[in-house]
Amino acid sequence: MFTNLTQIQISGLIALLFSTPFLIKSVRNLYLNNASKQWPKVSGIIKEISDFGVKYRLLYEYTVNRETYRNNTIVFTNSNTAVNKRAAEFDKKYALHQIVDVFYNPKNPKQAVLEHGRKDGFLFVIITLSALFVIGSLAVFNQALFLQLMDALFQLFN
Repeated sequence: MFTNLTQIQISGLIALLFSTPFLIKSVRNLYLNNASKQWPKVSGIIKEISDFGVKYRLLYEYTVNRETYRNNTIVFTNSNTAVNKRAAEFDKKYALHQIVDVFYNPKNPKQAVLEHGRKDGFLFVIITLSALFVIGSLAVFNQALFLQLMDALFQLFN
């Protein structure tokens, strides 16, 4: 099956396999960020803060309809690296046993966030992954157009 593929098609397939899950996750998180602006707010309490130097974790508890939930999502993001990079910011903002506003999904109260509506670089990530997805798709399914596009891009920079 893969023996008939050219190197360009194999490279495109790798680009598709790499970009697709990250693109889906980024679009999902961007959607959740936008949706969370409309979510109801309840009071919660910080139950645990862990800072291991390179890994930051915060656990909070909140109650919706007499049911108590625990969550650790501070902000919807593509990776925990973004949260860990902001550890100092979050450390100044949140303290153990602090009362906080929790924004929860009314359709799924287990899904909640402390900081709703933050974009934090989503646009750049989505544009980059979309470009990789399109280029990968062209390489796999329309090699001639891919080669024309690459030739035009190389002429721009020469």
